[in-house]
Amino acid sequence: MKDSQNRFKSPAEDNLIHLHKNLYINRNDPQYYEKLIRYAKPNPSSLEAHYKLGQYYERKGQTDRALHHYRETMRTYPSPYYYAAASAIRLLNGDKVSSGAANRLSAAAASPTHTAAVKAAAGSSWFRVMKLTLLVLFLMNVLLIALLYGSETIKKAVTALKPWTVGKEVTYESVERPFLIHFPYGESSDAVESLLHKKAIELAHTYPKQSILIYGVASPVPTTDAKAIPLTDEEWKDKAFVIAEYNQAVDGAVKIRFLSPELTKLKPRTEAAANMVRTALQTYMTEAGKTPTAIDQLVQNYPHNYLSQIPIEAYSGSAEVRTVFNGEGGWVYDRSQLTPELMFYPNWKLGEGEAGHVAFTPVTLTIDKQAHTLSVRAGSAELARYQVGLGTNGKTPEGTFKVGERVREPQGRQPGVYGAAALGLGDIAIHGTAEPDSIGQDRSLGCIRLANADMAALYPIVPKGSQVVIRRGAGPAVITDSSRIGETAPSEPLIPISLVPYLGNVKPSADETAGKKVFHWLG
Repeated sequence: MKDSQNRFKSPAEDNLIHLHKNLYINRNDPQYYEKLIRYAKPNPSSLEAHYKLGQYYERKGQTDRALHHYRETMRTYPSPYYYAAASAIRLLNGDKVSSGAANRLSAAAASPTHTAAVKAAAGSSWFRVMKLTLLVLFLMNVLLIALLYGSETIKKAVTALKPWTVGKEVTYESVERPFLIHFPYGESSDAVESLLHKKAIELAHTYPKQSILIYGVASPVPTTDAKAIPLTDEEWKDKAFVIAEYNQAVDGAVKIRFLSPELTKLKPRTEAAANMVRTALQTYMTEAGKTPTAIDQLVQNYPHNYLSQIPIEAYSGSAEVRTVFNGEGGWVYDRSQLTPELMFYPNWKLGEGEAGHVAFTPVTLTIDKQAHTLSVRAGSAELARYQVGLGTNGKTPEGTFKVGERVREPQGRQPGVYGAAALGLGDIAIHGTAEPDSIGQDRSLGCIRLANADMAALYPIVPKGSQVVIRRGAGPAVITDSSRIGETAPSEPLIPISLVPYLGNVKPSADETAGKKVFHWLG
């Protein structure tokens, strides 16, 4: 009997989840998540269950029950669901406040006291009409005065790509009051100037005898944060791309200065971002047998998610894609060309060479089994380096592989076994883990494990088709550009957040989860 059971496998077995001892639950059970919470000990699977139940009750309009499950999700930090649950709680609490306020207003309007007040007001309505007329006339006069003598008469003195003067003679004493404003990548210079001008004048009214300094920083925020916050960390000054200065006691204009870009730091970022898109583009052409009509076809729902997002072009801070070169920043995609290198390139003149020319080097991940490290390169620079866990008894194979599948929140035979995301390489994968203590150890069945936070950061910068080299002893990385063969590549990694604008709080545009599909990587 035992042999027949092993030989003839039940079709439902793949959907059974083993909790402990002889207890199993079916993934397709309508009460799957409730049972998972009830019978399983607190672990990554119960976090997933609380989060999924929160989503379920939110869709049903049961706000209190949804909030309960989202708060249970946030009891464990870090986790793949922590920030998503926090965002959901903020949205639900906002809806509850708005709804409660509306109910209170409706109740007040229906009360007898309110009705009596309305009747009393009607008896003296003609007095109110007279008062309103006088008030309108007064406001019109104030508006005319503001237009003639208001803040817009304070001019803006804007300089671009110019350093401060060598010397500056100060003939008055004042205290500098520094502030910080975050701008999204790609924000237009006109919008930046307008907000800085407005904020400098507002702050000068609050601090009339002080010099107002506002540092503008490009950040992965969805919209401009119009609130200027006091600058307490001096390191932000080095990251600013624009500075506004104003002292209403002595200045006739708000001085706005756009800082010169540090070209030596921006060029590797632009190279890396271009090669991320080219790697995905090359893979798309190989699989589809044609070029995409638009570059955003690389950013689709699973399993056609060649990229998670079009990265920014570092010189301009823009991810806009044009079909012809005009040198105004962003990217150019010309599908009439023959190679990915000629099809996709920066819409910017890089130095004295050909406009927008960046050599194509596919994105490559190198895994050093001896050091238990994973490094990512896309051109002349290392993008990231992480500690990894490997297979026990040398089960992680050596050789060269391709990233054939990209998926967020992959489902396995056991909840959370593949962590926050995975990059499929065939029988094995690079994935997150529910066992963070296995990082740096040889405890997997052959897969490459990363801490979930590291996997979440790595995933967006690795396109489909990236090359993965697994070997013992990686050695120093060497630039493969034929014009610089043998030159050692920079060792300082770039920050992934500087390449992909949505990392942080901005939601990706495509659904990169695989639904109920169960993956069977070695683990």
